[in-house]
Parts: sequence; structure tokens; C-alpha cells
Amino acid sequence: MIKHTYFSKALITMVLAVTLTACGFHLRGNIPLPDGIKHMYIQAPSGTFKDQLELILVNAGAEIAGSASLADVVLNIKEAESERTVGTLDERGKANSFNLNFTVKYRLEDPEGKKIRKTSLKETRRYDFDPELIIESESEEADLLLDMEQDIALRIVRQLSSVTDYPEISKPEVDSVESSDDEDSSESESD
Repeated sequence: MIKHTYFSKALITMVLAVTLTACGFHLRGNIPLPDGIKHMYIQAPSGTFKDQLELILVNAGAEIAGSASLADVVLNIKEAESERTVGTLDERGKANSFNLNFTVKYRLEDPEGKKIRKTSLKETRRYDFDPELIIESESEEADLLLDMEQDIALRIVRQLSSVTDYPEISKPEVDSVESSDDEDSSESESD
């Protein structure tokens, strides 16, 4: 009886794993990139966001090139800025919460600078502020900013994983007669 229960659990686990893999499910951070854009150069302001983005891209299978001329594509981070605004005020007119916004604008380009995709992403978090606990509030703000940087880096990688309209990716196979011209227009902007 014990052997039968163990076998049943193992079989269910394998079926579930195959089903999740077949439907395209990936664990957070494990997002495969298309082969045609894996070798990329990242042009971005130095800082924690660039570091987070490079780490997540490498985990997704990207190879970071030393220069744009050595890459298949260029990930050009045009803007990566954080902004803090007052969220709410107390009865004396003093801030007791803040909104933290992190905005990233990027372009995916071919080595000659031709746009493949252009997108703007934004994350917002609110946190409480206590003037008696300044150090704790600053620490919370830094943690939230790092969390937002990771979330936006993951969103960029998810968007890049869906690129199907780049010539290196959409070349039809010799036996195939279909081609894919899908465009991610939900968050893309035009020039």
C-alpha cells in the first residue's frame, strides 16, 4: 500500500510538471529569451537597476556583449528614474506617507540603432512615514526601490521573451510556410 501511494504521488507530480511546462509556465526569474536576441549589449546609466537587469538577463540566458558592435541587439535604457511624492498628510499638514515611483523607458534596437521595440514601464509603492523613525523610513524606501527595480527588470525580460518580429527570430524554416508578425502593443509606444 505504501508503494502504491508513493507511485501515485510521483506520477501526479510528473504529470503536473509536464502540464505546467507545456503551457509555458516558468518560475519567476526563469524566463527564456529568443535565440536571436540573447547576445545583447546593455546601454544604461550605472547603478543598482542596471546591475539587477544584467543579473536577471543572464539568468534568462542572455550573453552580455562588451560593445554594441559585438551584439545582435542593444537594450538601450533611455530613462531609469525614481521619484518620491507626498502620499497623505496628517492633521497638522505634515507628511505621514509617501509614494515612491520608479519609471523606466527603454528601446530594443538592432546594432545599427533601428528600433525593434520601445516601451515605458512604471512601478509605484506607498509607505508610511514616521518623523520619529527617520532611519527606518529611509531603509524602507531603499528596500522598496530595490524591489521595484527587480520587478521592472523582470517585466522587461518577460517582454523581451515575447519578441517574435525581429528578423533573426522570425526567419521562416525551410519546410515552414508560416511566419509570425506578432506585435506587443499593449505597453509599446510608437516613435
